[in-house]
Amino acid sequence: MLSLPVVFLCNTLLFMTILNSRFRIITTCAVSGAAYALSLLLNTALSPALHNSTGMTGNVVCVCVLLAASVFLYTNNLVQKLFVAILLICNYAFLVPLTESLLGSLPFGNSGFGAVLTGIVVYVFFSFLSMITFVRPFHYFANRGISVLSIGLCCAQGLCLLAASGRITDALGITAYAAQFFLTVLIYAIIAFAVRSAYNAARFKERECRADYRDALLQAEAEYFNAMVGNVTNAKTARDHHSFVIQEIAEYARQGNCEGVLNTIADASVLHDPLLEDYSENPYINAVMAGKAAYAQHCGIRLESNVELGSTNLKTIEFCVILNEVLEHAIDSAQRSSAQDKYVRMTVLPVEDRITFEAVYSAPVKEQRRTAFTAESVTSILKSLLDSHKKDELKLETVRGILERSSGTMNLSAAGGSEILRIVINN
Repeated sequence: MLSLPVVFLCNTLLFMTILNSRFRIITTCAVSGAAYALSLLLNTALSPALHNSTGMTGNVVCVCVLLAASVFLYTNNLVQKLFVAILLICNYAFLVPLTESLLGSLPFGNSGFGAVLTGIVVYVFFSFLSMITFVRPFHYFANRGISVLSIGLCCAQGLCLLAASGRITDALGITAYAAQFFLTVLIYAIIAFAVRSAYNAARFKERECRADYRDALLQAEAEYFNAMVGNVTNAKTARDHHSFVIQEIAEYARQGNCEGVLNTIADASVLHDPLLEDYSENPYINAVMAGKAAYAQHCGIRLESNVELGSTNLKTIEFCVILNEVLEHAIDSAQRSSAQDKYVRMTVLPVEDRITFEAVYSAPVKEQRRTAFTAESVTSILKSLLDSHKKDELKLETVRGILERSSGTMNLSAAGGSEILRIVINN
């Protein structure tokens, strides 16, 4: 036997978990709690009049109340909400005869505390299976409009309801419960397979789009670095010219021509431009370092670097992208910090079968903010429990794409008023 208060509670929790709320969790819980209480009152009032011995009518009333509340509470489209409603009615219709058959094989029969406890365990377990099957897909497609797939799944769930209530087997002249049970389980499995397949296909397509985007971004970065190499080469050509100017100043000094010295001395400061320094033998890496060193000097940040390419299977464009994005993140963080001496120390060291990028830089002190307890925060907690990986605050999307292809790692740690960003690439 199934306990209706527990059934109604499971229905309420499934609506709250599977669908995506648009309000704070307090509002969602309050409205859902009111719907739960109203369901209990309506069931108490209507059951005697409708001879509701199995509780099916009470469950349908509960689902209808929750469906009406879901129109205001959740952002999913109406077909998705209707699918969840039919799913909950189907669950109850399927579990009532299943629980009776199960209790018939147990020693305590269909009455008593043992029967109630068994019914509760069965319904809670089946509700948990429904939750883990549909929570990710429904949150993923929460903002999607009505589609052929959603309508088809809704119709398939309605067919499952007919099978669970025995209408299909009765129409075929089959009276055995085993046929009804296996037919319902088969339709359940087909629906779960379809939903999870659509979800996995959408995630795969999303990853493909991200990979294409990263490849296009790499190509754009390559063109940018080519242009940067040209700029640095022009700057070094200018340095040779400035060397000639210095010799000219020296000649003016030997001749005692003070006016000539004063006219040309202003050009000497250009010789200390970071663009003219040699950071690496590789022209592309040198161009990246020179450009970021000039940017750091412009921002009033002291940049120290020790970059070695070594023998690595990492492509030069990927090396430059990682170096460029790490330095850009480090310089921007140092610029936002309140430290008097703002600095960035960049180290790239190849060691055996790996290459390590490490940036130590001044960073702003993060304020401890009290996060609002919302439905979105509960959703993020639920996703963090279901997902095996942790999300950090770093963006660096192109770097992440390179790390995925090379099985690398990236972590960020704080040390006082500084942060340490470390990236390890496996060769």
